Amino acid sequence: MHLGGLDLNLLVALDALLCEKSVTRAAERVYISQPGMSAALQKLREHFSDQLLERVGRKLELTPRGRELAGRVTDILLSIKSLDESLEQFDHRTAHRVFRVSASTYCSDLLAVPVIEHLAEAAPNISCQFDDLTSETVSRVIDGRLDFAITISLRLLDTAAIQEKSLSETPLFTDHMVLVVADGNTAVGDSITFDELCKMPYAETRFSNDILGIGERVWQQLPQSPRVRAWLPNFHLTLDALSRSNLIAMLPARLVAAKRSSFRVRTLPVPFDVPKLEETIFWHPRNQSDSGHLWFRDLLKLIAKEQGLTS
Repeated sequence: MHLGGLDLNLLVALDALLCEKSVTRAAERVYISQPGMSAALQKLREHFSDQLLERVGRKLELTPRGRELAGRVTDILLSIKSLDESLEQFDHRTAHRVFRVSASTYCSDLLAVPVIEHLAEAAPNISCQFDDLTSETVSRVIDGRLDFAITISLRLLDTAAIQEKSLSETPLFTDHMVLVVADGNTAVGDSITFDELCKMPYAETRFSNDILGIGERVWQQLPQSPRVRAWLPNFHLTLDALSRSNLIAMLPARLVAAKRSSFRVRTLPVPFDVPKLEETIFWHPRNQSDSGHLWFRDLLKLIAKEQGLTS
């Protein structure tokens, strides 16, 4: 089908090219050959009278015209997709669908396996993909590469305050932070003062090594902080490091309780006020009326309740 001289089938190729900034990856994304994608790019360049992608050093970058088209093309394709899905009668028992969720390892630890178990029994043709949080999570939700992000609002505000306001959200569960040390750490008793804590070797968890955790945010607001001896990309590594050293760290209480049998650690109260962790599901408003999307959101809430994360 053509509209205004443009073969509308080329929109899918255009979206892939503008998102991936690579002919090879764009071809893989839409399952066509690299020569086929190169031919599509040439047709698109002729139609728009613009290179769309141009080489800068060893990489391809979007031209100003390409940047202008990127979001608009994605919105058009996602609107078509959501229209089709909103018209479908969704039945989780027979539907074929993949839902993609970006969450911290902490949330994935608490939710991923129970979700998979539930799907195997109640929705055998529905799959899910859990990804780690990254600095690109918000943009991936906006451009449709992710269905959901599960995180705390502060983390999203750091990466994309304006975009975050455009996302729909619903609370999932809450938690609080505790201090964690090895069972055999004799330097720490059942409690610790703020000054004592600041003198101890400390471990910090920074998701994907580029997203600040709640601990680092809190320390930035305090007059002094401990000396960080290690930054680790997930809570598993942090717990493992704590169990085999004299390090101390601040971690979510629910995670520590769930992993206590795997790591020889103990907890003690944090000697200052720490904001409550309010884990929230975020999604793009275009999916608001998608019955399948709504079903999976409700499933996440159900799993959180079954796991004792909510009342």
